[in-house]
Amino acid sequence: MKQLKIFIVSLIFIFISSCSTVLNSPKIDYLTSNYCQPTIEYDYSKLETSPNKIPKQDSILHANLSKHDILISKAIGIETYLAEYLLTKKDTLKRLVLKQKITDRLILTSIEINALASELDCNGERIDKLANFVTDINNKKTKNLTVASVTIGALTTVATVLIKNNNSSNIVGVSGGLLSAGLGALTISPKGKKIELKLQRNLLRNIWFNDNANGAYPNAIWTILNDKEFSNSGKNDLQESIKNRWLQYNFDGKIDTETEKLFFYDGGIYTADDLSSRANMLNELQATVRSLEQDLKSLSIRLNSI
Repeated sequence: MKQLKIFIVSLIFIFISSCSTVLNSPKIDYLTSNYCQPTIEYDYSKLETSPNKIPKQDSILHANLSKHDILISKAIGIETYLAEYLLTKKDTLKRLVLKQKITDRLILTSIEINALASELDCNGERIDKLANFVTDINNKKTKNLTVASVTIGALTTVATVLIKNNNSSNIVGVSGGLLSAGLGALTISPKGKKIELKLQRNLLRNIWFNDNANGAYPNAIWTILNDKEFSNSGKNDLQESIKNRWLQYNFDGKIDTETEKLFFYDGGIYTADDLSSRANMLNELQATVRSLEQDLKSLSIRLNSI
């Protein structure tokens, strides 16, 4: 009877140890801390604002620039400088000063694009590493469950032969068979390990709720993302397009409240699949932000030809 108790306790221990848990380790702690966010707060208060419109500004711009380039110039705050530059023909020094102001703002916007894209890239890589780490642990768990299932099946067979008491033998046989089957089922649909990921700075949230009140996105970038003229279709702006793709491809067209909180609020308990989805969303957003360089390129080329 003592052997029976030991056997049953062992089976219960193995079964319990296979249950899902939240992982904790130095590796997890390192990757869950957001080392990608800026270390300083950017101060735009002393940045020179675009001066008031000059007479005939709109007609001057439309006569010399495409609609796309005019929109870009307005988004980054240089439309008045451009109009003055185009209007000034003989004053070489004034033209030089105006062109420098225009160039400085183009460079600043390019830096803002690359800085934001770099943060998204860093976060995408960080979350992807977390996903791979959890997936590797889950794969090892599945392998161990398979080995345990086979081993328990073999041990059960041996135990039923060695135990003389028929009742005990039957109990061991049934218990071992059930547990072996249970472990086998877990290998088919394992719960998997999870991690807790807290989000102090969630760049996906701004896009999902179309809200940049926290200023995480520079004004120029946010303006471009919310203007339909900068999308290929012209029907939805870039922010709407990104959100729609996330909804369709990451959430199968619908999202419940808990999932929305997990991805777009302050985080929570993530599975490996959740982490992979988050990494993909960050990388997709990064690609869209980087593509804004193409819009700056168009205006820069035109500026160098006038």
